[in-house]
This record gives sequence, C-alpha cells and structure tokens, in this order.
Amino acid sequence: MPLFMSKYTNKVDGKGRVSVPSQFRAALPSGFQKSIVMYQAVNHGAIECCDLLHIEKVNDSLEGFAPYSDEHDEFSLALMSGLTELCFDGNGRIILPQDLMEYAGIMNLATFAGKGKTFQIWEPAAFNRELDIARHKVKEKRDLLKFRLKTTEGTIKDGS
Repeated sequence: MPLFMSKYTNKVDGKGRVSVPSQFRAALPSGFQKSIVMYQAVNHGAIECCDLLHIEKVNDSLEGFAPYSDEHDEFSLALMSGLTELCFDGNGRIILPQDLMEYAGIMNLATFAGKGKTFQIWEPAAFNRELDIARHKVKEKRDLLKFRLKTTEGTIKDGS
C-alpha cells in the first residue's frame, strides 16, 4: 500500500475549502479514493486523517477491551464519535469542518504532513514547532528504531 509522505502547505479559502495534495489522494487504497476520514489528533493540536480501512483497524482494536468495560466505552466514545468522513470535490478539495479548524488553529493555510499510514493537517507555524521537537527527540532516541522483517511464513521478527 502506498504511504502518505512529505509535507505540503495549501491555502484554505473563506469557505474552509482546501486542496488535499494529489500525492496523498493517490496514496489512498484502490476503491477508497473518494473520501477521507478525519478527527482530532490524539497527541497533538492537529487533524488526523486516514482512509476507511484504517478506521476499521482502529475499531477492530477496540475489541481488545471487554465490551462493557470503562476502557472500551472511553476509547470507543473518544475515537469513534469524533470521526468525520469528507468526500473530495472534482478538484480534489475538501471542506474542513469548523470545529476541527478551530481545534488545530487553522485559518488561511494548512500544512499536510505525511505519517505513513495516516497524515495530519496542521496550522503551519504549529507544525514547524512540532517538527523541530520531533526531530530533536528522534536524534536522541534513534537507537530505538528497529527494522521489522517478514519471514516467508508471514511472521514478523526484529532485524537490524
């Protein structure tokens, strides 16, 4: 599956319309290229975006909790109730929901940042600050990054 990579900053018009980078639209799985799902990022003041298949995986992961446990209720309410599916117009644009724009502090410009299987939409200055922090932390913790190798049997093991 293609990955969401790189970063792009696009203008947001007065109606909240913004063009999703064509590279990001092309990275959506076949059959799922008409829309994206977005929600408040869990760890940052940004908008997290993905495809419906990723949301199905998130929903499946909730099955790890007992069905009526506090954890199941908290995670499912916090994650699933805040989802918004947006369809692309003929020009590859979406209309950012006002509540998500306010959450991320987005006004006239939006920075799209690839994160592999997901991407985020940021207010540009906030993104640059967070990118600087992340790069500094990665430099300090670079030895934690391990390659994972798939064996011929399909299992995953750590590699170097």
